[in-house]
Amino acid sequence: MKSEQKQLSASKIEITFEFEKQDIDPFTKKAAENLSTNMKIDGFREGKIPEEIVKKTVGDIGIWDEALRLTIQDQYPKYIEANNIGIIDQPDVVITKFDPQTTSECKITVEIIPSVPLKNYKEQAQKIAKTRKDVKVEDKEIEDTIKWILESRSSFTELDRPAEENDIVDVNYDVLVDDQTQEELKAINYKFIISKEETFPELNQGVIGMKKNDIKDIPIVFKKDFYIEALKGKNGVLKVTLNKILKRQIPELTDEFVKSLGKFENVDAFKKNLNDGILQEKQMQEEDRIKVAILDEIQKDVSLELPEVLIKRETDRMIDEIKHQISHMNMEFDAYLNQIKKTEEDIRKDIRGDAEKKVLNALILREIIKLEKITVSPEEIHEKSQQIINDLSYQNPNVKDIDMETLNGYSEEIIKNEKVFKLLMSL
Repeated sequence: MKSEQKQLSASKIEITFEFEKQDIDPFTKKAAENLSTNMKIDGFREGKIPEEIVKKTVGDIGIWDEALRLTIQDQYPKYIEANNIGIIDQPDVVITKFDPQTTSECKITVEIIPSVPLKNYKEQAQKIAKTRKDVKVEDKEIEDTIKWILESRSSFTELDRPAEENDIVDVNYDVLVDDQTQEELKAINYKFIISKEETFPELNQGVIGMKKNDIKDIPIVFKKDFYIEALKGKNGVLKVTLNKILKRQIPELTDEFVKSLGKFENVDAFKKNLNDGILQEKQMQEEDRIKVAILDEIQKDVSLELPEVLIKRETDRMIDEIKHQISHMNMEFDAYLNQIKKTEEDIRKDIRGDAEKKVLNALILREIIKLEKITVSPEEIHEKSQQIINDLSYQNPNVKDIDMETLNGYSEEIIKNEKVFKLLMSL
């Protein structure tokens, strides 16, 4: 057997295999078995027809044709693995010579992961790494976080009086436009602070003076930037029912209160914990900024025609992510498209640039991993996979259904990328 490889483009190769008769002979028995599965001959069970009978039925040429196909199926993956070729799509196989007595030949064209021509990636990373900023936590950040925590632990008491400014009210409302109810805008048990409602600001003044169970029609004008195109600037009516008037009671920041939140001895320990958490988050944000900036800088010197199949896969992944986010908003994707007046194809065009950037970043990281000979131990992969499983177990009880081979491959990729950034950011 002979093989030859030709580079057709940065992401496409052509492999030529030339097989001698002795290369194909070992596959003739299996070829006859395969062909017999689709045969129906009296006196024989399907798949159990003797090779001699199969030959008489399809002829030597038919057997040889199937044997050649099996030979290609056997040798192609061995060649790919031996030459460490990263394929990204199904191969296109063409038989260019077919002679059972001498040699047979095929040409296989396949898309591959292209090699990225990196020039001075270390110098570029070093330049960006020097821009790393020291982060610190401001007193106001601690104060704002404490305020948010206290407000989130508020309790509410119901008031028996007319609604006043800055009260919290619980309302139901229907939205009518041209006497037609807009079902998608209907609200049940909607709470807001009087004076701070923004979607329909007319509610702020409209509910003042209303009592529990009062019903009132409040005229509105839809904002020019309202998210439903057909309603922008139109007049409407909110048919409002006031369910409750509430008074918020915000707890005080005391040692007793912080002990109820966790293992904190006192307020000072709680504040230190907040400070450490905010500091860690800001440090991670700064690291993420540096990582993005390093890849952006490296990309400037990279000129590469990206494989269309990789761009499509990344675009598909991004579309799936958008659909997932939309579903969490209790909205159908088609309804979302209708609201923004776009088709899925429009969105694909909008996000193509981001998809191309993500693909190129992945290729850059892959190239650096290869150049720096970065490896990952089985122990590291196991530890990362277990960490992912533990994180997922809080969201999905069916973690036992996870494909461990796929997860371990994902974990290996994450660890290698982390090692790349650790190297580049330490320069």
